[in-house]
Order: sequence, then structure tokens, then C-alpha cells
Amino acid sequence: MFTHLSVMIVTYFAYIAIGIGLTAWVARTLHVHGRVFLAKGCKGDDELVGSLGHLLSVGFLLLHVGFVLLTLKLGGVATESTEAIELLSTKTGLVLVVLAVSHFFHLALYARIHGKPRGKGDARHDTGIVTAEMVKA
Repeated sequence: MFTHLSVMIVTYFAYIAIGIGLTAWVARTLHVHGRVFLAKGCKGDDELVGSLGHLLSVGFLLLHVGFVLLTLKLGGVATESTEAIELLSTKTGLVLVVLAVSHFFHLALYARIHGKPRGKGDARHDTGIVTAEMVKA
């Protein structure tokens, strides 16, 4: 039904669409829900939070879309539809793992810089001062 070339072309386009779609979804989720973390680090400056959130989203998108495109050729060649599905699954799984590792790296970096997030009942929360003990905790 399909030639070898058309199976790979469909697989490539599907991988690009899925990879960039997942990357955009994660970037959007981090941008929307990460605002609270940025607000704490920026001491509530909404303009700085918006600007920094946008810059971080752009950097995240550039990094991961670049990864998706650079890994397009990796993983072998599919000559049948079952091989194409397996190849697409493997490549999509790799994208998801890289997105997850990057996400956890950013959370760890935030925790190291700003200290662990605390609830509103914590007395240290209201001061806005991050001490060495908070960072080590």
C-alpha cells in the first residue's frame, strides 16, 4: 500500500507534530502554573513575573523543539506500518523523558535558588527573606 519512502515521511511528520505538540503543551502548563513560583522569587512584581515567564517559555520551547528536530533521523528506518508505529512510539517516549528530566531539573534549580516552597501558615513565608538554612532545607 505505502512505499518505504512514504511510510518514513508519514512517520517523520507524525513525530514532528507529536513532539512539538507535547513540547508546547508542557511549556504552556509550566508558564501558567509556574507563575506562582516566579511571583515568590520576584517578590510579587507582576511585570517582572510576566516577562521572566515569557523568556523562560521561549527558552524551553527553543531547547526542546530543537531536540525534536535534531533527533528526527535517529532510531532507524521503518518499512512497514508496524515498524513505523514502534519507531514513533520510541521517539515520542524519548521526547517525554527529556521533557520530564528538564522539568525536574528546573524545579530542583528553583528549590536551590529560592528555597523549598512553604505553605501560608509557615511564619518564614511572610518575611520574603530567604536564609541559608531555608536553601539547605
